[in-house]
Order: sequence, then C-alpha cells, then structure tokens
Amino acid sequence: MSFFLHILILIGYCLPIVLAFNLIFGKGKILHFGPMGVSAATSYAIFVVLMNTHSFLLAILFGLLISILISLFFSWLSLRLEQDSLGVMSLAVHLTIIVIITNWTSVTCGALGIPKIPRLSFMESIEMFALVTTIYCAIFLYFLYKVDKSSFGRKLEALAEHSWHAKSLGINRAYVHAIAFLILGFAHVFGGFFAYTYLRFLNTHEFGFQSLIFIVMAVVAGKPGSFKGVTLAVILLILLKEGIRFIPLAPGILGPVRLITFGIILFVAVWIRRDTLFPQERLV
Repeated sequence: MSFFLHILILIGYCLPIVLAFNLIFGKGKILHFGPMGVSAATSYAIFVVLMNTHSFLLAILFGLLISILISLFFSWLSLRLEQDSLGVMSLAVHLTIIVIITNWTSVTCGALGIPKIPRLSFMESIEMFALVTTIYCAIFLYFLYKVDKSSFGRKLEALAEHSWHAKSLGINRAYVHAIAFLILGFAHVFGGFFAYTYLRFLNTHEFGFQSLIFIVMAVVAGKPGSFKGVTLAVILLILLKEGIRFIPLAPGILGPVRLITFGIILFVAVWIRRDTLFPQERLV
C-alpha cells in the first residue's frame, strides 16, 4: 500500500511539470533545456525562506516571484536566439544556477543541501500527502488540457510551424512564449514544494542531467505535443523507475542501470520519431 501511495505522490508532482514542459518543447517546438535550472532556483528560494521564516505562505510567494523572473528570462532568450543557440544557452543558464547554489554556502548550505524540511501539518501522513498531491495534479492537468485545446494552444502550434505566417495573422510571439514559460515556472514551484517536503531534503543532485533526461524522454516517448501520450509515458516511466529498485542489484550498480535503461529508451524514441520530432517549416 505504501508503495502505491509513493507512486501516486511521484506522479502527482512530476506529471504537471512534464506536461507543462511538453507545452513548450513538444507543442511549441522550442528547444528549451533549462527546466531544471528553473526548478533549482525556485525550490531553493522556497526552502531557504521557509527554513528561516517558518512561513509556508511567504516561502511560496517568494518562490513564485523567482519563478516568474527566471521564466520571463528564458522566454526573452527564446525570442532572441535561434533554436540551437537557445538549447545551448538554456543549458548554460541551468549550470550557472547550480554553480551559484552550490557555492553560496552561507545561504543554501552548498553541496550539503537543506535537511529536515517540514511539512504542512495536515500533510504529515503519507495518505494525506498522496491525496493532496493527487488533487493538485488533477486540477493542474485539467488546466493544461484546456490550455492545450484552446486558441492559445493553436497559436503556440502555429508559431512552431511557421512563425512568420503566424505573425502575419496577428499572433504575438512574445506574449505566447511568455505565457508558456510562466506556466512551466508555476508547475515547478508547486511541484518542487511537494517533492521536497515529501523527501524532507533538498540537494543540488536533484537537478542534474538525469532529471532533465527523464523530462525530455517522457515528452519524446509520449509523442511531443500529445497530452494523452505524454501523460501515459510519465506514468509508465515512473513505474519503471521505481520498479527497478526491486531488482536485486547492489546500490552502486542500480543507479547506472537506471541511467542506461532510460538512455536506451530515449535513443529509441528519438530514432523512431526522428522525422517528426522537429519537422521543417512549411515553405508556402
């Protein structure tokens, strides 16, 4: 029963983040590789404030502020850079944020991380935690589904297909990109809050390339831009990720086996979708 609740909690805070990233990377075809940088900055902003003020409300509000600033910065980069350049720059920003967090030891505790993170009083039990995260996930998924099927979703798709033609139709690229990046930022705020209050520990290791690979892999394997496909991919990959723990392997081998397995899945998914992952723009 506890394993089932554990899976529910993981899906509850992971799925909104991946679907919000799918809005940018899958539907919008924006080569953004900085989501874990946003997650790191917002999560540390939340829990540094929380551990010093013991106010959940103040911590969430500060995390939202940091999320808005970084998301708008990435949105601005997406307007100024070509796709390949944006991919490289978003990775560079991600690494810069990690370096700042790791070396600002007086505030973030550096590589030691932030231990003993408290939970909201009504979420102390794993049953209540699973219930709250599931409700949050359902609400956020409903919101993302409406966004995906709305005129905003069609505008984002039109910009991905041919930005010049979309502009001629009156679609404001700056506005659409800003909203898409802000939605992902908000998903990171609440996803990070639930994730690290559940684990009761925050460390920069959580924001490494393995986490980025998981998000990208879920989008690619589920078919970029597909709401239902990516949802199914996240659920199956989380079950695979947690199910590997039951294989009788030494702890030093289990991590590499998981990374190799996910790497193979990502390679196969990209190979199968190589012609449709980032289609060429229409010429007419």
